[in-house]
Amino acid sequence: MSLSLGLFIVSFMGLLFAGLPVAWTMAVSSIVWLFASGQMAFLPVLPERIFQGIDVFVLMAIPLFILAGELINEGRITDRLISLANVLFGWMPGGLAQVNIGASILFSGITGVALGDIAALGKVFIPAMAKNGYSPAYAAAVTASSSIIGPMVPPSLIVVIYGSMTNVSIGALFAACIIPGLLIGFCQMTLVWFQARKRGFKSIELDRSLPAIGRSAVQALPPLFIPIIILAGILGGIMTPTEAGGLGAFYALLIAVILYRSINLKQFVTVINQSAVFSSQLLIIVGCGAIFTWVMGMENVPSLVERTVHNFNIHPALVLLVLNIAMLILGMFIDPTAAIILFIPILGTAAQAAGVNPVHFGAIAILNLNIGLLTPPLGVCLFAAERIAGCGLTVLLRETWPFLLVSLGALMIVTYIPQLSLWLPRLLGF
Repeated sequence: MSLSLGLFIVSFMGLLFAGLPVAWTMAVSSIVWLFASGQMAFLPVLPERIFQGIDVFVLMAIPLFILAGELINEGRITDRLISLANVLFGWMPGGLAQVNIGASILFSGITGVALGDIAALGKVFIPAMAKNGYSPAYAAAVTASSSIIGPMVPPSLIVVIYGSMTNVSIGALFAACIIPGLLIGFCQMTLVWFQARKRGFKSIELDRSLPAIGRSAVQALPPLFIPIIILAGILGGIMTPTEAGGLGAFYALLIAVILYRSINLKQFVTVINQSAVFSSQLLIIVGCGAIFTWVMGMENVPSLVERTVHNFNIHPALVLLVLNIAMLILGMFIDPTAAIILFIPILGTAAQAAGVNPVHFGAIAILNLNIGLLTPPLGVCLFAAERIAGCGLTVLLRETWPFLLVSLGALMIVTYIPQLSLWLPRLLGF
């Protein structure tokens, strides 16, 4: 390792743990590298690299996906999805907890953001579960754990960023993440089933006749068309992700303003502002990440990683295990978006050198880094759920660890059974 690379890594880690936002951490540590390597002539190149990092057509899908999700949230369409989830999942032991997970699956196909799931569903389910005999900590644990399904089920912002950083087909990644996302939901529902039988959690008594199911489905169908439109457009080769995002946002606007009439002009302005701020935050990280990646390329780090894997002839199963452990550790300290921008170009190189399919590794990485949303000290989903429940972090962690274990089990299944993530993309011709 060269001295300049060492100073680059030390400055990055020091600034990150000092609390500097990750975007500025990447920018400042890159400038430190320029000084340390004697490459100050490249200083004017940095703004150009930032611009090139965000001047990517596919990244235009990010603000459009965010806008669609904000319109749905502000339009109070959540109740219709919860009603459908009640009918579909409330019959099982632990009814309200099952509905919580089921609603997360349905809702994630609209927002694709874990914190959006908690913000919309947590305020409904955590008080309702507490009122019906569940402890606030357990209610928060179910809500936080099921929220990681959101970034797996399309449309997913993380998938778009991953694809733009690695040049892997976003359509293929969308298709690859569907079954792993549903697997997470199934594993969590199974856990709740056993916990409910042990703790005496009851099912929800509702009319589940075919007419009742039909009415709930009809009410929930308009917002559920958003992921259908996006997926059909992208996977069918009809639209690019950006075009699909634009159509999805326009459709969300139509159902919120015209069909349900749940958004007025003032709320619409608020939605636009919130979408713009969130999009800007993500794109600033992406732009500064382009500098970080450029420095790594200048130091030949990806080539070094590739040669190391080839020279030691490491078995792919062992490589995947090591990469999973590395990503789990990264996820404890760094947001999934930042982790993808910073480290996936390197970790992906190691996986490819070991013969791992890039789409398969993409599904693994996205699932793995999302699990980090449940692990302290970062654990943003834990903190968000705890703020709603007010139960205390220690008690919440005690209730969350079984969900964390089953999520890790699902991760291992996805890791070592590639067909789960590759079957659908191959079926669709990717």
